[in-house]
Amino acid sequence: MSVNNSAPIMSNTLYTSGSSSSTSSTEKSSALLKDDFLKLLVTQLKNQDPLNPMDNTEFVSQLATFSSLEQISNISSTMETLIANQTYQNATNAAAIIGKEVTSVTGETGTVKAISIESDGVFLQVNDSKISLASIQSIKNPA
Repeated sequence: MSVNNSAPIMSNTLYTSGSSSSTSSTEKSSALLKDDFLKLLVTQLKNQDPLNPMDNTEFVSQLATFSSLEQISNISSTMETLIANQTYQNATNAAAIIGKEVTSVTGETGTVKAISIESDGVFLQVNDSKISLASIQSIKNPA
């Protein structure tokens, strides 16, 4: 019986499909998931040559990589929750200034009529225009 030991079943290059470190939705879908990683590791252990088992340092390295993958996944999930909470906090703050007079950094002044939550932030409806909450320079009660 012949066993090919020339290359491991897994290598560090298999963990993601791209070389970029950004976390776009396209890369998330192409990256191996935690369950896939574990299945590959178990398959590798099942199919290794009993007379020439996997090197301990390689095995520990793969387990460390799995642990890192899991922690990065957890951090990503936590960051998504944090961003969502921050957006809703900004919306709550913006709702408190409905009816107040605001001035933007561009000098536009008017009374806030409504707010909107969009993918790129919270916006105020002022004088038939949309102003980003982040660009508000001053807020005061109407005269």
